Amino acid sequence: MGMVLFVHGMGHDDDRDYWKKWAAPLRLELAGQGLDLQEEQWGGVYYYDLVPGPGKKASQDQVVQIQLRDLKQKAEQELCSLRFSFKWGTKTVQRISEQVVDNFGDIIAYLYFEQTHQAVNQRLYEAISASTEPVSLIGYSLGSIVSYCALKQNRAAARKVAHLVLLGSPLFWFRHGVTERVGLELKPAVGRLTNIAGILDIAWPQAVPNILDNLDQSIEFIINPFDPVRGHQEYFYKKKSLRIIAAEIKKGWDIA
Repeated sequence: MGMVLFVHGMGHDDDRDYWKKWAAPLRLELAGQGLDLQEEQWGGVYYYDLVPGPGKKASQDQVVQIQLRDLKQKAEQELCSLRFSFKWGTKTVQRISEQVVDNFGDIIAYLYFEQTHQAVNQRLYEAISASTEPVSLIGYSLGSIVSYCALKQNRAAARKVAHLVLLGSPLFWFRHGVTERVGLELKPAVGRLTNIAGILDIAWPQAVPNILDNLDQSIEFIINPFDPVRGHQEYFYKKKSLRIIAAEIKKGWDIA
């Protein structure tokens, strides 16, 4: 029968059914491309409750503070190197680099707190185990890092995943933390590994192929030419991105 599972990013939302608003337009697009999946073939992994939110232990931990500081410096360096292309001023670069930290800083709790790391991974394993194969796993934003790390650490779970899609992945910013958990040389034991990168997206997903040389495919497209923060948030709301995501789901489904 098969399943499409979403893995969300950070943001601390109490809605465990967050994935339904993503699945609805994708289901319509997929049907238009010749793959008609039923409602019960869609699901999502929820783990907001397992990751410390703003103001809690994660934001107060010295290790996290050091990582956030280094992340902000790295963001400023990378964005300044592109200033001539987008005519960004210094204040704009600083604002965007702060947004990188604000939007993605919580992932450090997943990468550096052992209890959080294992609990989130287990939640993903349980969802995969409860799903009928083939499983298409869409890791959005920080969910892409969770999916990659968890499946690298559990070969049996990875083998049940026919297609892992990294969507808007911030792996570029967190590759050093990821390498402390798993290697980047070999892909997880999934059937297919795809990276989808919208430009401009503050997560910098177009850099993923420079970090992972084991991708089966990487797709780049313009999602928002002006606002990298909004660009990161628009994958499930723009026709072009929905068409690309649906086509990749179908491709993985056909291969499986």
